[in-house]
Amino acid sequence: MIVDVRSPLSRETGRIPGAVMFSFDDLGDPSLDKLIDGEVIVYCACPNEASAAVVAKKLMRLGYARVRPLAGGIDAWIAAGYSVEF
Repeated sequence: MIVDVRSPLSRETGRIPGAVMFSFDDLGDPSLDKLIDGEVIVYCACPNEASAAVVAKKLMRLGYARVRPLAGGIDAWIAAGYSVEF
């Protein structure tokens, strides 16, 4: 699962195809277990993945073991030539 934790304004530039958009408030939702299955990649638009790292750590504290931030975030994704969807 790919999780986009960027702000609504940042999301206007496109997202990684198939990414699910979460806010920090969504992390307390009990239905989260139904959404997350397997590895989770979290990304943001921060230069040092700060928001993605915070969300990844919170997911790990909630019991999800296979969670990590995407190195370089959405900017690295685009720079590598991968597509985005709107």
